[in-house]
Amino acid sequence: MRARVIALALASTFLSPVRSAGAQTDATPPAPPTPTPQSATSPEPIDAEEEHAAREARLVAAEAQAETASGWSVRTHHDVVMSWAPRYRLDTSTNPLGLEQQMWRSVDALPLYHRVSLDGTLAVDARTTLAVHFSGWGSIDLLLDRGGGLAAGDVAIGYVELTHAPLSAWVGRRFLTFGPPGGLHVDGGGAAVRSDLGLFAEAFVGRPVTPIRVNLLGPQPDFTDLTVAYGARVGYEDAGTLSLAASFAELWGHGIVGTRTIDLAGTWDPGILHIEASVKVDALNPGVMQARAVALVSVVRELELDLDYLHVEPARWIPAWSILSAFETSDYDEAMLGATLRASRTVAFRAEGAARVYSTRSIGEVRLGYRADLSARMMPCIDRGPSLRVQGSRRDDGVIGYTVLTAGAAIDVYRGLIVTIDGAFAVDDAGGRLSTIGRANLDFDVLRDLGVGATVSIARTYIAETELRAMIRARWATEASR
Repeated sequence: MRARVIALALASTFLSPVRSAGAQTDATPPAPPTPTPQSATSPEPIDAEEEHAAREARLVAAEAQAETASGWSVRTHHDVVMSWAPRYRLDTSTNPLGLEQQMWRSVDALPLYHRVSLDGTLAVDARTTLAVHFSGWGSIDLLLDRGGGLAAGDVAIGYVELTHAPLSAWVGRRFLTFGPPGGLHVDGGGAAVRSDLGLFAEAFVGRPVTPIRVNLLGPQPDFTDLTVAYGARVGYEDAGTLSLAASFAELWGHGIVGTRTIDLAGTWDPGILHIEASVKVDALNPGVMQARAVALVSVVRELELDLDYLHVEPARWIPAWSILSAFETSDYDEAMLGATLRASRTVAFRAEGAARVYSTRSIGEVRLGYRADLSARMMPCIDRGPSLRVQGSRRDDGVIGYTVLTAGAAIDVYRGLIVTIDGAFAVDDAGGRLSTIGRANLDFDVLRDLGVGATVSIARTYIAETELRAMIRARWATEASR
């Protein structure tokens, strides 16, 4: 590699006079140079020194590029969380008459979670890269089982990707953002191609990830029969300006087709205007599963308007073989208009209102609802300044209305030590469902990649009179590269 770089640099040096001479053949012949007397001890001409320095700089840059083309980097992130909160369990017992009776009782739980993620890359050369991505979690309940706790864990993401521009391929467990609403989580593999013009195409095939659920008989997967998912996507992407994509995905569960989805999405950002649109079409039973359109306009620097429309048909999200498909659902439509006013560098106000329509096709019922939100936020203009936020919300789903008030403050007490206090109050029009919650949160950055925190909250709802929760956590990251 070093020999090739040196050879290219030398060739560039020797060919540069030839290119200069060739360029002058079509031009007017230059005037003869004027002789300039020089002593035997005069230094080398300035032009030659500059050419020599430029040649050395090119050689050093070429060597640096050749060396940095291959390298590796590994970064890990860890989160440890231990929370305490009451849980409720349905117990079955036999009364003195021999009849079974069921009752809910509170059970203290103290789960300890550890989440870890790892991202590693190995750059073989300027076009070839090998990457590894992993994310998983594990937990153990310290109180639920006297025999040592109930342990669980799973791998959220774990795949290897090989890229040799413009081609790439991956294998393992990955989350795909297109397909049915909510995306697809699959164990499988896929390939993609991306051109310099912004065109791309990708395809995948695999088995949908089915979480392990713990019941009285122990861990058991959701699906035990044939399950497969596959799909493809094509599109165009110009970062920050325009993107268009179309995809198809099919999901089989228990040996029959569960969903067959066509996904269309696009964004356009010409400047002061930003537009997003997406629609998911149910190709198995033709119809719209979900559609959304968003438009944001910067009227002036201090004022921004946004318009949002959302349509959801929950019944199309539920596979035909699921027991949930027997329940009635309502289609949901919402049109929202919002405005954000930045009164100063530190203070911003936002108001938004939305009209909602709930429609049940089977019985032809239509309910009208609305929501209205007003909020104010103050951010610090200097370090260690307080942040404040207040919001009032009024909502009605066509059956009953309710009001929600929230407020919060964050104070940087010391460098890296932040205290946050939040509170919320909600009540419905009938006055029967009154809920309040208060929360205090502390975060401290011990080092750049090490932080600890704690949270205590107390809530009062119409279900539980008083409920106390607590959490302590720690996070740290490690990084190594060459």
